[in-house]
Amino acid sequence: MDLNGKNVFAKVDINSSFDEKTGAFRDVEKILQAVRTIKFAFDNDARSVIVASHQGDQGKNETLKNHVPIMQLHLPHLKVKFAGVRAGDDVLNMLDENAVIVLENTRADEEEWNSNDIKQTKMYKMIKQIPNLVFLKDDPASHRKELTTYHIPKTLHEEGFQVFTGPVLQEDIDLAEKVSKILEETDSFAILGGKKLPDQLEILPQMLKKFPRMRAMLGGLFSVYMERAQGKNVGDNEKLWKDEDKLLESAKTMITEFNGRIMLPTDYCINNGSGFVCAPVKELHTGKVIDIGPDTILKYMETLGSAKNASVLVNGATGFYEAAPSVNEPGMRGAAHVYSEAFDEKHGHIVMGFGGDSMALFNRLGFKPHINSSSGKAFFKRVIYGPYYGLEWLKKQEIKV
Repeated sequence: MDLNGKNVFAKVDINSSFDEKTGAFRDVEKILQAVRTIKFAFDNDARSVIVASHQGDQGKNETLKNHVPIMQLHLPHLKVKFAGVRAGDDVLNMLDENAVIVLENTRADEEEWNSNDIKQTKMYKMIKQIPNLVFLKDDPASHRKELTTYHIPKTLHEEGFQVFTGPVLQEDIDLAEKVSKILEETDSFAILGGKKLPDQLEILPQMLKKFPRMRAMLGGLFSVYMERAQGKNVGDNEKLWKDEDKLLESAKTMITEFNGRIMLPTDYCINNGSGFVCAPVKELHTGKVIDIGPDTILKYMETLGSAKNASVLVNGATGFYEAAPSVNEPGMRGAAHVYSEAFDEKHGHIVMGFGGDSMALFNRLGFKPHINSSSGKAFFKRVIYGPYYGLEWLKKQEIKV
């Protein structure tokens, strides 16, 4: 790979959680990963780096402007500029020696996820005008078939342009291979929560099939949905998911197929309108779920404590951690206790954390996983289907960093 004098277009993932009231970031881990990508490019004598990333979901139009000062703080010797636009001539005019140009949110234009002709998109046309171009694909969460993260680099590769994996993605690919081997050789526990129901419902059965020594402990919205799949009355908690009722049948099938290997909460901490109370599953309908309850916390802790030298895989949160003011409050309490047991050195467990929410939680709790990745679904798919899943065309282009 030769970056000497090249203008590097770096597709990264700096999508970061932030407080909508204050604008402060809850976690900057992904921004620091992008800093690593930029440093890698300039260490290999790149002339400039154009940084592209999404922020938030489709249609939200969240900006990347606030990410720039953090990047500049960690790159004091470079000129970090915010383009203010996603694509166009203004970006090309900013190209300069030692310049870092941060584009606006790639999802600010519908063409990112809805393009019939890739070569007619504004982003593709702009990239093709960049002189001495090298495309550095370095977004670990690369399972999404969006324009900038997948279709453009693949098209450029087919056209003969230099398209390389960056250090963060390459490390993630290598790590997926390592994790797969660990899970094949050890007893393992998957502590799963979070709000991305389609992802969890797709990934969990595949993980349980591939790794017969794995058991799952569920929390958060994921566990509430599984309660609903079993016919439980969850009351207004149904409002926490949108159109996912169509997934109920697959959830029921999963529970039946893996009976005994999926652990569900026996109680929850709920807000019943008057405050936080502990409620058994049969009373889920009486309030909004905030966290797993004390009986469940003890059950999960005892399960982890009874095992030795196991692998503990964490993805998502067991509660509504964003709203918890401290680790002792409902929302974070479940994770604080259960994760503490997982990290207890006397058990000899290997703790692995995947996904942005998991890493944000670990940082707030002060835990450092033995193995981690900022990507969630993409990483699991690489573990399940092979390290280059979805990126097979990049395999011969891999670089060792």
